[in-house]
Amino acid sequence: MHSEKYENQVFKEKVEILEGSSTFENCAFEKGVYIKDDDKRYFIEGEVVHAIFKSCSFRSQGNEPCVALWDRAQGEFFDCKMISEKYVPVRIDTGAYGVFRNCSISFCPDRCGVAIMAGALGKFEECLFFCNLREDECVVPLTPVYFDANNKEKTCFVNCVFP
Repeated sequence: MHSEKYENQVFKEKVEILEGSSTFENCAFEKGVYIKDDDKRYFIEGEVVHAIFKSCSFRSQGNEPCVALWDRAQGEFFDCKMISEKYVPVRIDTGAYGVFRNCSISFCPDRCGVAIMAGALGKFEECLFFCNLREDECVVPLTPVYFDANNKEKTCFVNCVFP
């Protein structure tokens, strides 16, 4: 996808954002979104892939996250819902950065809600993390957030609700 604005659309296949700056509003991503930067472009042009999502929903039923940010890509999510039935809903990896404000992140009890890996960072404000099973089925989740490498101190949580 190139730099564009998308409104009120349903994406039935996984969306890959590999360049530019895109904005999505009131969209549904039935097989998630993958935002990845290109190392060559970053070092030559100094730009990063950037996407903004407002009031969007993200689902994943397979073995992939609803939202994946990789290789210095940046994503901002406002009033969004991420629901995964089998995998980690949000993965931020390899130097990527994600901002999540007033989002709900629903995850299964044997997985975490967010995985922050290899030099990646996240900022979460007023987000709700919760187990996606019925209350009578729900067991204590593994952990709402998993940190790989030493990213815990650099990731920020403000007024978030955890199970």
